[in-house]
Amino acid sequence: MKIGVYGGSFNPCHLMHKDLILKLLEKKYFDRIVIVPTGNFYNKSNLLKGEERLKMLEIMFDDNPSIIISDYEFKNNLICTYRTLDYLQKMYKGDKLYFILGGDNLKSFNTWKRYEYILNQYNLLVIRRKDINIDEEINTYSKYDGDFEVIDLDLDSTSSSKIRELFLDDKDSEASKYLDKNVYNYIIEKGFYHKNYKEMPVDSDLTDEEFLLKYNSDSYEKMSITTDITLFGISSIDKSNYRHVDKKAISILLVKRQTPPFKNKWCLPGGFLSLDERLEDCAKRVLLSETNLEDIYLEQLYTFSDVDRDIRARVLSSCYLGLVDMNEISTKLRDNAVFFRINLKEENNLITISFESDNESFDAKVLKIIDKFGNIKYKEVENNNLAFDHLLLIVTSIRRLQNKIGYTDLVFHMMPKKFTLKDLQLVYEAILDKKLLDPVFRRDIKDKVIMIDEKRSDGGHRPATLYKYRGEI
Repeated sequence: MKIGVYGGSFNPCHLMHKDLILKLLEKKYFDRIVIVPTGNFYNKSNLLKGEERLKMLEIMFDDNPSIIISDYEFKNNLICTYRTLDYLQKMYKGDKLYFILGGDNLKSFNTWKRYEYILNQYNLLVIRRKDINIDEEINTYSKYDGDFEVIDLDLDSTSSSKIRELFLDDKDSEASKYLDKNVYNYIIEKGFYHKNYKEMPVDSDLTDEEFLLKYNSDSYEKMSITTDITLFGISSIDKSNYRHVDKKAISILLVKRQTPPFKNKWCLPGGFLSLDERLEDCAKRVLLSETNLEDIYLEQLYTFSDVDRDIRARVLSSCYLGLVDMNEISTKLRDNAVFFRINLKEENNLITISFESDNESFDAKVLKIIDKFGNIKYKEVENNNLAFDHLLLIVTSIRRLQNKIGYTDLVFHMMPKKFTLKDLQLVYEAILDKKLLDPVFRRDIKDKVIMIDEKRSDGGHRPATLYKYRGEI
């Protein structure tokens, strides 16, 4: 079935709207047409409630079985065409959807949110206007994957704003020329668009109990929330002998997915938030269930909310930063959970991230993008091994950790209770991926540590003094 989707404010709907829709059906362009009144996303003062605009459309088309009027956008307060098309495509699976667009709107179509997605995933039917040349746009947009059709319907032009002005100036009879008779009568009965019209408040006198009895959450879109954990650890690098240069490595814990989507690819430990738990409790639960680790330091880091970040549904991720001293882990990790040593190399804003475990290694690449306000975001460039958008979560977390250890004491969550200053310096160097000058480091760290009356002997070196963190962990 071929379905046309026609959106607009319809404030009010008028005879040109009616003629356009009926001609498209009569000429067999579509089997059905879905009319979608917009939401009041921009809080326009002169836009009638969606229910009233929908009612006028119902009156004008008088239960025509080929015309469906959708409350999706105004119920969700949207003006977002690609989301509307996605929603309708789920309702009309297997049917071919066309978005109906006027030639005037085609001139600015490249400013619409995700317009290229619409052109690739769906189809466009453009109504040509005699006074607007759209040849350049036709040439550009017809190159996308979706069908692109342009037709002439020879319609009389009018506008809803002109009709509203006539009513406001008490020129009702002149406004009636542009309106369906029954719609006109309804406007006069309700007093819409006239100087003295005031929108009646909705349910303003209800108690909370009465409101909840009428409230239907199914009228609104739902989304899911996950917690994902970037758990970083520090471990020693084996030395062939004690004279080898001391160095430590920073690692991240990844889990190999056992089921679709992204089966057999690596991802962060994570899972969906239950209705009866807090975000932090969810993070602790999924970390234990997926890796067998508990009593790990966690702090909420960032919320990732790109619309298409998860192929299953609309999913937000609350990312948690986790820190651990890997040498202190006493429990056995689950079979599909592995620590990968990581290393970042940045050149001309292109960041290459290397992942290496005892059995596997791979690289991935992201582009660092800095907007005019100095905000930094990352865009995936190359990734064959990590699921979802977890590469972006990992890079964001690493950079945040590198920034935070300069003004917080986070690093001590990756240290044992007793340590040498050299061990502490090596951890800083592993995180920052650079060598630090010994005197400068010791000066900067002196107020954060306390020397204790113990020493540790390391092979051929003389015993080293041990320290502990001055604060509480």
